[in-house]
Amino acid sequence: MGGLYPWLVLAAAMLGLLLFSYILYHYFVDPEESYFLAMVTVILSLTVGILCTLLIPVDIYVISEGNITSESLHVTISQDHVRNAYLALFSSLLFIAFCLVPYAYFYGEERGPARDYDSLEKSANCWTAMRSTGFFIGFVFVLLVLGLNFRPGRTETLDGAMESEQKAVRWLSDLLDVEHQGLNAVSFAIACLTLAGVFGWVIYSGYGLAAMPFDWLRGKQTPAEQRQDVESSIADIREKYRTIQSRYAARDDGSLDLSRMKAADRKELSRLQREHKNLMQHNYRLQEVELKAGACIPKLLQCLVPFRLLVGATMMSLSLLIVTSLLLTLLDRLLHSACGWSCGYTLQERRIYNPADEVYLRLSLIFPADFVFLSIAVLYIFAATLFGIIALDIRVLCISVYTIRARKTAPQALLVMCNAISYILLALCVALLTIAPDYTAFGSQTRPATGDSGQPARCSLAKDDSSAGCQVSVIATFFTRISIAMPIFSIAYFLANWAFIIVFVVVFTREIGRA
Repeated sequence: MGGLYPWLVLAAAMLGLLLFSYILYHYFVDPEESYFLAMVTVILSLTVGILCTLLIPVDIYVISEGNITSESLHVTISQDHVRNAYLALFSSLLFIAFCLVPYAYFYGEERGPARDYDSLEKSANCWTAMRSTGFFIGFVFVLLVLGLNFRPGRTETLDGAMESEQKAVRWLSDLLDVEHQGLNAVSFAIACLTLAGVFGWVIYSGYGLAAMPFDWLRGKQTPAEQRQDVESSIADIREKYRTIQSRYAARDDGSLDLSRMKAADRKELSRLQREHKNLMQHNYRLQEVELKAGACIPKLLQCLVPFRLLVGATMMSLSLLIVTSLLLTLLDRLLHSACGWSCGYTLQERRIYNPADEVYLRLSLIFPADFVFLSIAVLYIFAATLFGIIALDIRVLCISVYTIRARKTAPQALLVMCNAISYILLALCVALLTIAPDYTAFGSQTRPATGDSGQPARCSLAKDDSSAGCQVSVIATFFTRISIAMPIFSIAYFLANWAFIIVFVVVFTREIGRA
């Protein structure tokens, strides 16, 4: 049963993610415009993106405690299996991001508002969406080839490939890194995808982690509570309107004679009419939200309302823990990196205390405690990112393209949002290497006791880990290889994390001022 326990945890996490993605889609999507392909794509995109992050504690468990073995199922999970799982998830993420999501998006654009189609129209829409997706994939492929041509470590040039067929073959082999089974080419593609997610990590996640706790601490009212306040305001306006009317005699037909009314009273009546109209419209919108959004998420949030101060304080603590740990590691890298700018401030050994690292290193000794707490942190960052997207809208070059609202969001907007969140979660994998560097690289592994202290030392990149039996996690190995082979990405991640800190501090300071 001990070997089966981790499998039950992983299976429960997988089913929970699928259910969570399903509920989230139906909470936001406009039911009149929803279609099956968009629902499946959104669920898969969110699930695969979150799994890429939640695979990290499994990776840590394998290098810390050894293989996960189930005698009843005759299955063993080793580090090679974890590496294959990462490869499968990253490949799935690439397929979803550049094939499935574009196809579902273009299909929704061609589908239009109507619901009923004959088979001929469905075939035409499918073909048009497939053709548009083909153009999109071709465009991305051209960009990828251009990027690979400037990838660090290249030995063949495009100008030389034009001279002869043999040189062209060598150029193509070097471009795709055939010598290393395409590892550098795939790493470059993932690094580019991660770099795209870094922009969302800086803006949306930075904003959400700073603003969302204050939103709970301020005690935002539920739609029902807001509607009660609005109806009370409407009653007060009507009472004021009747008070002004009672000062003047009515005509024979019962209407007011405005010509006999004072200018100040006429102005006040006009203002009350405008305010009454606006409040009535707002009341209708609240009624609509109350009726349409009566699903799991609003009910869950309503249950948490009495504990909003506790929830807000917990969120604030998580945000400060994440940002403080990130800041301390960035300072550590800035002050103690042996190679500095040339390698993107890569750090061999941690010298400054990191609270998140210490917490997860201790929790990793008790599986699945670290899995549960990392899942909470990942889902919290996911919720904060979603909060940021809802507050700031989906923007391109600071121009709002889509807004996300409960039960009023087009499926195409959700597809774009989920694609962006998948990139951000991929960037989160890199951020976790900075937030908790020792935990994500070595887990709870230690070196044998050396020196006079007699205490076992933690593994680090500065020591001869192979001779001490220390294993590096798959995720740390992958992104460390990218940092060493292509320092430009490491520099970009380093600067982006500083930008994240700046965004967080600015929004956090603004929210304190508003509070």
